[in-house]
Amino acid sequence: MNSMPPISSHSYTDALESVQYKNGQPLVIFDSQTPFTLTKFELMNESGHATYPHHHDFYEILYITEGEGAHIIDFESYPINRSSFYFLSKGQVHFWQLTKPLKGYALLIPEEFLAFPSSNIIRAHDFAFFHNVANKPCLSVNGENQIKLTTMLEGIEEELYDEVNPSLSIVRSYLHILLMKLDRLYCAEHMGKHLEQTSSLLRQFEQLVSEHYISEHSVKDYAQRIGVSPNHLIDTIKAATGYAPGQIIRNKIILEAKRLLSHSDLSAAEVGYRLNFEDASYFGRFFKRETDMSPTAFRKQIREKFNISSASLTRTEKSARITE
Repeated sequence: MNSMPPISSHSYTDALESVQYKNGQPLVIFDSQTPFTLTKFELMNESGHATYPHHHDFYEILYITEGEGAHIIDFESYPINRSSFYFLSKGQVHFWQLTKPLKGYALLIPEEFLAFPSSNIIRAHDFAFFHNVANKPCLSVNGENQIKLTTMLEGIEEELYDEVNPSLSIVRSYLHILLMKLDRLYCAEHMGKHLEQTSSLLRQFEQLVSEHYISEHSVKDYAQRIGVSPNHLIDTIKAATGYAPGQIIRNKIILEAKRLLSHSDLSAAEVGYRLNFEDASYFGRFFKRETDMSPTAFRKQIREKFNISSASLTRTEKSARITE
């Protein structure tokens, strides 16, 4: 089977290619060896707000101050609102449909930069706005909160681009404070649903599912990895989320299947094989049972809904070759 990524993948080191130049010099000083960066949309070229489906191998927090249109994230369309944050988890497929250019900040965060030895928050799954399929990946702010958060972003920018003595330790500290403030606001806006989702077991389970959902489909497998009984895992996860752990695993598989069906020209059988289904017909039955649609019908519906053309898929595949 062709090993080429079927969906365009933008790596962290590709960000340099998105920077605008003036008089032969980049408008943003970007070091691909630095494990974090902050930039502004108005300093980036078109690839910084791509109109074709793609995903990243890092996390992004986007703060929009100006712009109009829609941000498409995993088959949902979110209107672009001023003074709003948008959260992109690693691996999420997204693209823009803009009617007015964007202005604001973009934070590019490789997962390893989140690790902080003196903090008990060490993974992206510890934040309610990452890897969350239950609520919208966006947050509107105003008034005092807007002023405080903008000041934090400016502080990160000032330290990161200090020409004399920039400190990544200070940048990481500022980033963690920003993330914690955003997490509080996000939880409050979503009626506190995620306040219960702070248990170590739940975080471990969600992290393991994101890493092993292709090779491991059994609740028992995840319970063994965590070191608890399957019944204890089932009871704890269901109490915290309202979903059985088996359903969470299936939801993750279905989401990836939807991404591949919508944003690549792989056949349904090839999608099934990539997701560790040895029997193509069983994958088709599984997909229809979980979505009430056949893989082919889903592909047709989504491409028509978001006007995903063959031309955009060609652009996607070209990008995949470049980043391979």
